[in-house]
Amino acid sequence: MSTSDSEAGQRAFVAYDTDTPADPSDLVFPEAWEHKAEVELSEEEKKNAKKVVGVSIWVLQPSARTQEQIDKEAEEDGPHAHAPGANGALLDAMDAAMTASKKKWIGLEPYLYLRVLAIDPAYQRRGVGSLLLDEGLAVADRCGIQAYLEATKVGRPLYARYGFEDREYMDFDVVKYAPTAKDDPPHEFMVMVRPPGAKKVDGKA
Repeated sequence: MSTSDSEAGQRAFVAYDTDTPADPSDLVFPEAWEHKAEVELSEEEKKNAKKVVGVSIWVLQPSARTQEQIDKEAEEDGPHAHAPGANGALLDAMDAAMTASKKKWIGLEPYLYLRVLAIDPAYQRRGVGSLLLDEGLAVADRCGIQAYLEATKVGRPLYARYGFEDREYMDFDVVKYAPTAKDDPPHEFMVMVRPPGAKKVDGKA
């Protein structure tokens, strides 16, 4: 990446299977993945890349800000656009709750936020998640700042091994926003914060 740790903005780390040739379809994660994220690569990277097996996307804010700065950024960003067919009401409710939780636990302090960690199911529990976390959290430690995320039930044990601590449980009743989805389970998350330099417990994911 060309950006430095002193610059605010998004970071992405990509994991490859170097023994498997790349395929253009690898650059967009399959529908079956828990999270989808389009991986943007340069033409040179695409030519040399192998199969994409995982990606982590982080948002870095390396310095403290005022509430006025945060409010101005939110105003400039405007409302979130939703993909066709998405449940906008549910997504807006989740975004509002997560924004409030972030304000509660992070406040105006600098942070590194893990927006997405996605691993090809065929490569899970082979160390890919750990590799991607190592890369991102190294940025947090170089900056001396805390890291923040919302963990699913599946991902929570991995993050705990990296020193993330539980802060707040959140759940969203899907049926409230989509009455026809009466058989869908609630969307559940644990807000987790990792202090700067927190120690890792060995393990693979």
